[in-house]
Amino acid sequence: MQKIAISGLAAVAAVLGGAAVPTVAMAQPMSAAHPVAADASGTAGSGPVSAAAVRTAEAASRITTAVGRAGLAWRADLGTTAADAAADGEPLDSCALTVNCLAVEGSSDLIASASDGSISAATATGSLVHAARWNGSSWKGVGATLPAGTKVADLTGLSCRGVNACLVAGDYATSTSDTAASHALALIYNGTSLKPTPAVPLPQGTIDASLSGVSCVTMSYCVAIGEADGNSAAFGENGELTLIETWNGAKWTLHTVNETSASSDSEPTEVSCATPAFCVVAGEKISIGGSSSSPTVSFGLYFADWNRKTLTTMKSAAAGSSADLVAPVSVSCASSSNCGVTGLVADVSSSASTASVESFTEIWNGSAWQLAETPWPAGTTEAATLGISCYSAHSCEAVGADSADAVTAADPSADAVAVSYNGTTGALQALTAPAMGDSDEFSDVSCLPWGTCVAVGDTGKDTATSPATMSELWSGKVWRLEPGF
Repeated sequence: MQKIAISGLAAVAAVLGGAAVPTVAMAQPMSAAHPVAADASGTAGSGPVSAAAVRTAEAASRITTAVGRAGLAWRADLGTTAADAAADGEPLDSCALTVNCLAVEGSSDLIASASDGSISAATATGSLVHAARWNGSSWKGVGATLPAGTKVADLTGLSCRGVNACLVAGDYATSTSDTAASHALALIYNGTSLKPTPAVPLPQGTIDASLSGVSCVTMSYCVAIGEADGNSAAFGENGELTLIETWNGAKWTLHTVNETSASSDSEPTEVSCATPAFCVVAGEKISIGGSSSSPTVSFGLYFADWNRKTLTTMKSAAAGSSADLVAPVSVSCASSSNCGVTGLVADVSSSASTASVESFTEIWNGSAWQLAETPWPAGTTEAATLGISCYSAHSCEAVGADSADAVTAADPSADAVAVSYNGTTGALQALTAPAMGDSDEFSDVSCLPWGTCVAVGDTGKDTATSPATMSELWSGKVWRLEPGF
């Protein structure tokens, strides 16, 4: 069973130190590095930037990113594989109006309710896809149809730009096996239900593909970010291409970007567009060095902007120390001069059992990224911001959870948090604390230009076997608890 545990990156540290992936250090900026484990043949590969070294680095990266996206919440044991770490999705939401929001949640360990992938609104809860529409006073279930044969669905991106117009991005598989191939998934909401869009085009030779984020400027221009794996020369030395897919309201157009160099590999996972010509892409950058007998790997942040044609790297501010794992989990742009990226910083300098997690938020002012200040309450032992929404010239809202329990607590509790940023200055907002023995956390937030917001997440007993969804509304002055969806 999964339980809330903000110390989830302690489990990541355990995973990273286990047999499935190497012991690595993720550094920002790239300075410290630890050895990469040997590949299956017992060697580290033919050189310091061998495919084996890059792939093992990617395995560690995906665990961190997956756990970050999962909110570090309601997990029992992450196991020793990236698939285990990403076993459950977290609620996402996007609002077009105060009285019109869509919330979705994917669950990768449940089976579709019909052989053709069709899920009715009545059975959406507890099925592969859980979706609902907010009408200003309550949530109403929304039906969803998935590709035929779907057994696993992971929803990782959502963007609405009209009352009846939203896109959802993610991936699906037709088998529950950990080794099953992933397929890029894009769903469109038409005001009534979610249905697959026309097929997402992929590079020739793709054997595995996924979309990790989507952002719409209008419903005739959206951008999705993702990844495709293949074994042809076009996929480069590490067998991977970054996907940028643009939506014109009727079909997708593929743009592939190879962000791999002789000594590094970038893994963009998040995207937010302020205009068609300005989209911020965020992810991790993996650097490989060392010798052929002892290659090393270190991790940093990767920020770039997409102008409809090319990706241009942006310089991020330093987050964390040289011994930390760093992973961005959410990005939002209100304009080309106000964007925010939030994510997780894990201190794994000590043992896995005492590793702790903190958050970082960076703000773009039109010319540079700057670290924001967040005044966590006295006694906070861990904190994680998991979603961010920027909505005016200088304003952003971030949500997540914090904990005052010891990192080593058997059943740690966590409280949902909301942080308002005016430029780089953060201020905590008052929320109703859960009852003793309960936990709650926000995983996503969507704000409108005038400053009202809807946040979604999970709530339940510290020792419960599964969470319930929760939502809260920000009026511009106070947060108000609403039923979950």
